[in-house]
Amino acid sequence: MQPYLIQFNDLDDLAAEIPAGHVVRVTALDITEATFDGVTELRIAGIGVHVRAISPEGHLLACYLPVARLQVFGRPPRPDDPTRKEYEEAWDKAEDLKRRVSDYLAGKGFDLRPGVIYLGDIAPMYGAWSSDPGREEEASR
Repeated sequence: MQPYLIQFNDLDDLAAEIPAGHVVRVTALDITEATFDGVTELRIAGIGVHVRAISPEGHLLACYLPVARLQVFGRPPRPDDPTRKEYEEAWDKAEDLKRRVSDYLAGKGFDLRPGVIYLGDIAPMYGAWSSDPGREEEASR
């Protein structure tokens, strides 16, 4: 059987798809895209948490939890870029979300390992985490 890429729009659905003890990779990433508006160093930085695993059947399972999407100059943003502070705050939020996701998945019995499973040129589908205990915390701030 040919393996497929299965993207989930909710982390809980990905977690329900694979058995406990299975390897899951969780990382915070900045996927930066160049823009074509004539400004050479202008980029769109998509910062978020990527959760990926390979199912027992060999399918690639993925869920992307976006944190921020910012226009920045350079990669990473130059020190004098006015969005540098927003960029760094987004990274802090992504690292916090990564910790919560890792704790959640470890609590479900998954084997968390470092690394990223490459998706090739396929853009990650935006997902969410409906049972995120930190979501209510952030909303109350």
